[in-house]
Amino acid sequence: MYRRSLLLFFLLGGCTSYEQPTHVKNCQDLVYSYPEVRDKGNEDQYAALFTDNARFTVEKLNISLNNKTEIVDRFNKARNNTQTVHMMTSSRQFRKNDALAGESHFILLLKNNAQPTTTKIISGRYLDTFDYDTSQCRFSSRKVEIDRMDAL
Repeated sequence: MYRRSLLLFFLLGGCTSYEQPTHVKNCQDLVYSYPEVRDKGNEDQYAALFTDNARFTVEKLNISLNNKTEIVDRFNKARNNTQTVHMMTSSRQFRKNDALAGESHFILLLKNNAQPTTTKIISGRYLDTFDYDTSQCRFSSRKVEIDRMDAL
């Protein structure tokens, strides 16, 4: 009888779902909201994604931004000169030292307003570190690794 109960416990226990901690869910939501805010959002919505001292780097494009003001200024400049469509293909969060980090794969379609007949396709990865509490999550660092760039 005891063995049957133990077997039933393991079978039923394996069917229960694991609920992620709130901060992990908040950070996943942040990662998945980024493309829509970047493509269609406004300055305030974009600024809300980052901490005040956030870093944003894209080594292949020589971009190194060291705080929210610089990040938002770059966002405004890019939005005035280009049209974009971001697509996330996968994302995962993990512990890195004492921080919550993440890696997300993306594809970006970018059209420069000065050359509207050409579309760049950029694929790569976002390497993130998050700052979070029980109610919100923000990017404290976002490093963009470009794996491939092509033009249509």
